[in-house]
Amino acid sequence: MPYVASLLQLFLSYDNDDYDKLFYKSETQPLLKKVPWLVLRSDQYFAPYLFLMPCFRAELDRMFPDDKETVFHHLGRYLFSPSNQVWGHIIGFYDAYLAKADRRIGLQIRVFSLDKTPASLILSQVINCIQEESRIHEEMQVLGSSSHNMKALVDIYLLSMCDVLVTSPRSTFGYVAHGLAGLTPWILQSQDIEDEEQRVKEPACRRGVSKEPCLQFHANYYDTSPDHREAGGPVPVIMDCEDFQYGLKLVNRRV
Repeated sequence: MPYVASLLQLFLSYDNDDYDKLFYKSETQPLLKKVPWLVLRSDQYFAPYLFLMPCFRAELDRMFPDDKETVFHHLGRYLFSPSNQVWGHIIGFYDAYLAKADRRIGLQIRVFSLDKTPASLILSQVINCIQEESRIHEEMQVLGSSSHNMKALVDIYLLSMCDVLVTSPRSTFGYVAHGLAGLTPWILQSQDIEDEEQRVKEPACRRGVSKEPCLQFHANYYDTSPDHREAGGPVPVIMDCEDFQYGLKLVNRRV
């Protein structure tokens, strides 16, 4: 009899290699079903890619029959469980600053290059988009820091409690916030300007096409072009991310 491992680790993070990405091939799944214990490690929202896999698609359609743009919203609300300490910070800030507001506008700003995108340009862009400004508490991402992660989670949940969200392109922080909120965000335009004039591109922001986060790093095993047909039929609920051309996201229908 062929050997079957009793425990297998699935590493599906952004820097996974070709061996890890074998998880995303339909022909690999029968082997994984034989393993009693699977330990999953990931920092990616890979649910969109599962809709491309014929072996998962029918079950996913039964689980989420109508609104594909709320998959992350339901999963996040069900699976995320912030600690009492985190909830204490969230409730304290909300009661003090947000509870009495008639309209809450959340801003999430991430800058990938201050040399190409100075703060003055970002401020002009934000003002042009919604005529307001805000800030987030953590200036830089710190991997592996529990304190940083706790503060970031507080900010994400506070953003998710807003009525309108304006987010930076390609920001996973923003993805989680609008996914938890179940809101379609306004996405700031990329402003990598290298000329001396440093003019804000117009329009400064545009409405997203979906409430769903973008899967930025995927296996690319399946063709997602509109005319693609495979064993499981067409996949009209998958499209390229509007803020990251190599990413994939769920939509209610391809636009």
